[in-house]
Amino acid sequence: MMWRIGERTAEVSDMDGTYGQVLGSSAGIETRAHEMLDALGSRAASSASAICLWDPIARSHVAVANRAYPDDVITHLNTWFIDHDPLFDSMRQRDCGALRWRDFPDYRDTFSVRNVFTPAGFDEGLSARLVTADGTYAGTIHVNCDDPRYPSDDDVREINALRHQMATYLDFSLRPRMVAELLSPRAQAWAVDAAGRAHLLRLGEAFDAALDASLIADMTTVSRRYGATLRSEVTRWRDGADWLHARHICTSPRYRGDSLAAVILVDKAELPFAITPRELDALTLAAYGLTNNQIAAHLFISTRTAGHHVENAMGKLGAQNRASCTSLAISWGLVSGSVLADLASTRRALA
Repeated sequence: MMWRIGERTAEVSDMDGTYGQVLGSSAGIETRAHEMLDALGSRAASSASAICLWDPIARSHVAVANRAYPDDVITHLNTWFIDHDPLFDSMRQRDCGALRWRDFPDYRDTFSVRNVFTPAGFDEGLSARLVTADGTYAGTIHVNCDDPRYPSDDDVREINALRHQMATYLDFSLRPRMVAELLSPRAQAWAVDAAGRAHLLRLGEAFDAALDASLIADMTTVSRRYGATLRSEVTRWRDGADWLHARHICTSPRYRGDSLAAVILVDKAELPFAITPRELDALTLAAYGLTNNQIAAHLFISTRTAGHHVENAMGKLGAQNRASCTSLAISWGLVSGSVLADLASTRRALA
């Protein structure tokens, strides 16, 4: 069944109208995507339409809005079509806008049409890559019709006029990148999934290259293992000649099944209060509840030296006792990530 509510002129609407209100609303991504299909469906002919967004963390496409596509067609659009379909490959290589079957030579003889779209009842279709103005790939929009006359040239123009704005407002990586920019424009930003895998979001003004993946993996492991226990979202790390300040920020789900669990912001920052690296190590273990004897054993120093490190830190932080010292250390993010990583490794070996 074709949906077409009224006719329109060849002029496409601007983003200050209905489309702008939908995409610029405070609603969640899924709601905005569904409302976008509703708005588009009132102006462009379709029997089925869908918006599928690229999740850079899960490395897969997610159908956030689907209007009448069968499940097997959606699965095809998010897998085989993306990886092997010549129409999609042509859009990617040529960086062009929306393409219909009839815009692509011999497309009706391809696997997608013969084995997926035609059996589902479609006689024509259109797909477009959603790419932001800065070139970030955000996903795809698909429109299929049971009348070979549609999508029309006007429909193509309508979607081409919208696809950059749709990508900007629906991009899965937009919110974490905005958070990173607002909180710390100098910082390198990494998105972390529920399994602890990290994906670079932005390089950061303080860095010439991405940090080593193994270092980021240690940061995510330490945050997941010790963050709740220490009640600290900040850890300190050494990277060559630089001290790093890593801030771990948990995120709320943006859509059902969201793979994003946290954002890690990493900046270059010297240790405050003239705290020495060894005092930082001792402070970290004291904050985790270890005694001077245990600190000494872990750091391979004497118990007396371990006590001196803690006492020196107390004086620098202006703390009256050990408890207030460790509390102040956590509040200032004086927690050594590498020490916690070593502690976790040691405990795994002893388990």
